[in-house]
Amino acid sequence: MKNHFIRNDSILLHALENGGPSDSTPTLLILCGIWEPAERALPLMSGLSGHSIALSLRGRGLSSAPSSGYDLEDHLSDIAAVVAHFGLKNYCLLGFSRGASYALGWTLQHQQEMKGLLLVDQPPVHINVSAEGLAFWTNLVYRGVPVLQVMRREALEGLHREAVTVDFAARLEELGLPVTLFVGKDEQSAVPSNLTEADLDVYARAIPSLKLVEFPHSGHMIPDDEPERYAEEVERFVSQHSLYSKGSSVGK
Repeated sequence: MKNHFIRNDSILLHALENGGPSDSTPTLLILCGIWEPAERALPLMSGLSGHSIALSLRGRGLSSAPSSGYDLEDHLSDIAAVVAHFGLKNYCLLGFSRGASYALGWTLQHQQEMKGLLLVDQPPVHINVSAEGLAFWTNLVYRGVPVLQVMRREALEGLHREAVTVDFAARLEELGLPVTLFVGKDEQSAVPSNLTEADLDVYARAIPSLKLVEFPHSGHMIPDDEPERYAEEVERFVSQHSLYSKGSSVGK
């Protein structure tokens, strides 16, 4: 596993890289949840056979935490810096939870450069963090780790102050690349799925070719609830989008 520190103007972004570019299999770029650093993707990356990269978005993990700059486009600029640093082409993008909203925003602008999009348990919307949400995340302890230990307060306050809600539902039909959606189906889970039946219907109507993968023993936290199957299904997703020529491979 390699550590990278990538410059985005005045911000330094931390990324983890496992494996190396392949002439046959796309690189997988991973965007984690609202508070999650790149390290949260380590179990998944360790279970994949191909090239994978996980990003700590601004304010998370070892990445810089600016005093401002936390709207959607600011986060998309972090993705742009990482894509440029690794010279990514014909890659797949995975977004979990809030990372899926950043993944959607990015893909709608850059799908011609990509091979596939994997969304994990998230409606097609980028939301503002409300005052109640700010208090919730500030005080949350997940699996013994306080959120503020891995995400800076400046980032949470920035998401509350600056993030503008964007509903992507009307634009989903613009997606012309393969899209897979993971959904947790365990209604008794301590952290239930973020997706309602109405959300699933929106996705299905807008993307007729959508592949839906259900996780019966998971709520929202699929990576933690069913880690082995999660890695297997992600591996299957990436392998379905093989590269057919050396000229389309990903590399620096």
